[in-house]
Amino acid sequence: MEVLKGKGKGFYVMLAAIVMALVTAIAYAIIYSPTRYMSWEAFAFLLVGAALAIILFVIKKPAFAPTVLFVTGVIGTMFYAYHIYFFISSVAVGIQFSGFPFSFYLNIVFYVLTIALSIAAIFLPQTKEEK
Repeated sequence: MEVLKGKGKGFYVMLAAIVMALVTAIAYAIIYSPTRYMSWEAFAFLLVGAALAIILFVIKKPAFAPTVLFVTGVIGTMFYAYHIYFFISSVAVGIQFSGFPFSFYLNIVFYVLTIALSIAAIFLPQTKEEK
């Protein structure tokens, strides 16, 4: 556990953001891969962001990891929105009467949590301050 020694709150929030990005990517692929609303670009950006954040931790540049995950998460969310806007507009104007399924809300919450944790990690210290 020597690796975790001297790490600040931002480090742990960033670890949570990385896990959340992976969970979001997996849930998104499971839910939307059999549909025409799947965006493989959104999936890829989440995975690439998590991988780059892990690499930055390994090469001891953790200060950049939250920003990388934030940027890739936002880009992934944009691709998600681009591929699902037709479904949203169909439900909103009443063309599709079934409404939004639980999986739609689940994905929105996962994307928001990934981005929110990344933003929080940007502003929290990655290492403990020596007093």
